[in-house]
Amino acid sequence: MGELMDWVKERYFGGNSKNTTRDLIKKQKVKNAIIAVCNENLTEAGDTFEFEVKPEDLQYATAVIAEEPLKSKYIIYQISETMFSARLQELELF
Repeated sequence: MGELMDWVKERYFGGNSKNTTRDLIKKQKVKNAIIAVCNENLTEAGDTFEFEVKPEDLQYATAVIAEEPLKSKYIIYQISETMFSARLQELELF
């Protein structure tokens, strides 16, 4: 029962709010960096761009590639532990 109370205290009364805030800031910085390099390097259909993330930023990179606007604008997939490949989404009009 003590573990449950510890979890409730930590979750709702700010046990590690500084760490959570730092994680959210770091995640947003990684997301902004990926958006910036993709916007700069992917301008035409068929363009492919490979980029590498620092190992300490890997958790954030893998999370943000599935978020908007990256998800709808680019196809990004991981090609090795820290390397990613990105290309523009292509819309087919009939």
